[in-house]
Amino acid sequence: MPAVYQRILGADRVSLERLGHGNALAQPYDHVILPLATERDRETELIWGISDFEQRFRRRPEAVWLPETAVNEPTLGALVRHNMRFVILSPFQALRVRPFGEEKWLDVSKGRIDTTQPYRCFVRDSSGRKDPERYIDIFFYQGTLSKEVGFGDLLKDAHLFCSRFVEASHPLGGRPQLIHIATDGETYGHHKKFGEMALAYALRHGLVSRGMEITNYGAFLDRFPPLYEVEIDEGPEGEGTSWSCFHGVDRWKEDCGCSTGAAAGWNQKWRRPLREAVDFLRDRLAVVFEEEGAKLFHDPWEARNGYVHLIRDRSSEARKRFFERFGRGEMDEKRVARALQLLEMERHSLQMFTSCGWFFADLAGLETLIVLQHASRAMELAEGLTGHSVEEEFLQILAEARSNLPEMGDGRQIYERHVKPRSFGFEKVVSHYAFSFFTGEKEKKVFGFRVEGVEEEKVKLGELPLLIGHVKVTSEIIPEEKGFLFAVASFEKEPLRAWVSECGEKASFSALKDHITSVTPRDQEERKQALDSKLGDRSFTLRDLPKEEQERLFGRLFRDEIFRYRRACSDLFDVSNGVAKPLVAEGFRLPSEFRLAAEISLRDRLLEEIRKLREDLKGATERSQIDGIIEEAQRYGLTLWKEPLESVLQDWLNDRVRTLKEVLETRPSTGAERIDELLLLLQGTKRWGVEIRKEEAQDQLYEVLESLSEAIEEDWWERGVVRSFPENLLALAEKLGLSVDRFRKFVLPSRRPS
Repeated sequence: MPAVYQRILGADRVSLERLGHGNALAQPYDHVILPLATERDRETELIWGISDFEQRFRRRPEAVWLPETAVNEPTLGALVRHNMRFVILSPFQALRVRPFGEEKWLDVSKGRIDTTQPYRCFVRDSSGRKDPERYIDIFFYQGTLSKEVGFGDLLKDAHLFCSRFVEASHPLGGRPQLIHIATDGETYGHHKKFGEMALAYALRHGLVSRGMEITNYGAFLDRFPPLYEVEIDEGPEGEGTSWSCFHGVDRWKEDCGCSTGAAAGWNQKWRRPLREAVDFLRDRLAVVFEEEGAKLFHDPWEARNGYVHLIRDRSSEARKRFFERFGRGEMDEKRVARALQLLEMERHSLQMFTSCGWFFADLAGLETLIVLQHASRAMELAEGLTGHSVEEEFLQILAEARSNLPEMGDGRQIYERHVKPRSFGFEKVVSHYAFSFFTGEKEKKVFGFRVEGVEEEKVKLGELPLLIGHVKVTSEIIPEEKGFLFAVASFEKEPLRAWVSECGEKASFSALKDHITSVTPRDQEERKQALDSKLGDRSFTLRDLPKEEQERLFGRLFRDEIFRYRRACSDLFDVSNGVAKPLVAEGFRLPSEFRLAAEISLRDRLLEEIRKLREDLKGATERSQIDGIIEEAQRYGLTLWKEPLESVLQDWLNDRVRTLKEVLETRPSTGAERIDELLLLLQGTKRWGVEIRKEEAQDQLYEVLESLSEAIEEDWWERGVVRSFPENLLALAEKLGLSVDRFRKFVLPSRRPS
């Protein structure tokens, strides 16, 4: 959500002003497990992540949050090379510590490290010796407290939450202590309902009132640098450790026993062949990238590192700057397109290592399917560049992986059934365009591709209505234009089938049209053969599209029939309603046909009123049409589909509360009117029996109250100007469920809302 994103950026600026250090941390671009990545991939992930952070937060990061806190020495060395100042790890990732200047080490493994202070870790050089000039500071979070927050009930009581922080400090006297935790962000409000409110109370009031100071890692390091050296636990064979796997980093490559969402009897033996398959593919693609990239770039790997700037900005100006810096020789359109194909291939190669692909319980899980989709796209691009496919070799390895769900089968079957159909190359884009055109709504943008119709015409192949066309397709990422011919028709046993063929010297729209008009097939099979003979046997049905697109296009096929049916239902309801009302009042049960017509008719009328509500909330509520529709549905014992109404009211509430602060600051005279609108909305939601989430509106309005009260106090103390909250502002806050006692002093007695 843009508003939330802007608040995150704003919060970092505030922390930078208050403490001299921002709160935000960078992260590797694709959330890969860095210890398992190749050195090149680890480097690219850090360069992209740091660059992305700089573009968003307008400053250099001091630290990188490691995905799953997965770390080993090469990973720390990479962070040091990029001048990262500190990193946050689990206490179970520490091995031993010693005071600076001493020889004897203290074993702090198994989570026994003192987490209230930072430690310094010196990185080894190529000879294996520690370099006193190359180091990174490490904070080990408080493990017990973090577990209570993430997996216990601590967030249910904000006061107990704050008290546990105090209890976590040591009564050692004198030495400053940092009490800090690390949890998933979705803990607050998602996994733990109202957890974000407990956290907000703690940061605003609870911790400070208990004598604690709110700071961040960078500011703490400035004041209290490390006094101890630390060595980390690198896990089995130095492969690394993490915070979510007891076995190091096996969760992302082995059946180690760590999983989330597994049913009884399940295993994760599928992890190893999945890892082996993507490792194989990465290495094969790297050869293609290096060999083909050497013809187009001064240094292919440096070009890949710099590609992040082009990912963020796809404009022609940005593309020109990129190839001026990294391109080799004269970069005409054809060479630019080929270079971008290579870079996109590598982008998907990195994304297929996203950690969640291995994290959960089964090979057929959504996260793993997404990882495989990236692998599919990378292979598709590679084949387009070289003319050779590595898909079969990839699938031979992947077939060794088996789902815990017998009906899903092995990795090959899952890939062919659930991944390959979602792959969108040029030909499938043209088929989607052809289907949408045939069903009455020509789509000019399809999944990141622009489609331009050159020639299109409806003709007949025997008795079969047929749409043929010539289109130009351009990827929004790779500026390569390709021409295609298509034909699309509907048959008795399948709603739609589209033939797609790339234009060539012998393939033209006029030749296609002449061929079709000269053929008189006897049956449907001969019609298909006639199209195969001219366009090839590469054809698509609705089943080749994503499920949501299948349903949308299928609905379009019957749009006119459905419209006539709905009109008939509305007519039946209007004609019969006068007779039905007294019968229902007398307790008669009406025919199911009438009830169905009433439900469809009233739902359509509700949707129409919702459209009017979007345009004029006050007018729509005053007309009371929605009230009448809901009352009529209740009279007949019907349940209306209220989700669209809930969605509109939810968006309207959040949008109006979001802009209220700006209105009160810039156009205070209109503030009361805006507040009255919001009160009217809340009254309507209650009257209509609509449930909408108020959390975002609560947060926004609380900020309005805080900001306005600060401005009123400033006016009084600095300028002697007496101002008050707008009338009904506190009434609105109470309707949204906020406690407003501390703000009542900002309402003048004469203006206090009743």
